[in-house]
Amino acid sequence: MEDLRATLKNLQSTVQNLLKKYNQLKKENEHLKKLNEEITQQLSEKNKVISEVEEKIAVNNINTVFDADEKQILRSRIDGYLKEIEKCLGLLNA
Repeated sequence: MEDLRATLKNLQSTVQNLLKKYNQLKKENEHLKKLNEEITQQLSEKNKVISEVEEKIAVNNINTVFDADEKQILRSRIDGYLKEIEKCLGLLNA
């Protein structure tokens, strides 16, 4: 009978330790999820900044690569493409 009580007491102690560890891990998991969310948001913001900087660099490269006449030709071609796209969109909406 004494062995049974000791075994039960040992089992109860083990279960209590497991519950404590479970609760600690649960708290740590929630903290890590929150931290992961914050880091993901920061990464998204930094990627946005990188994209903006890359666009600015591309624009600067275009400014240095093309002279005024080439820029005008490129601008008129882009305007033509935009008109074509607007025309297509108008046909789709009709």
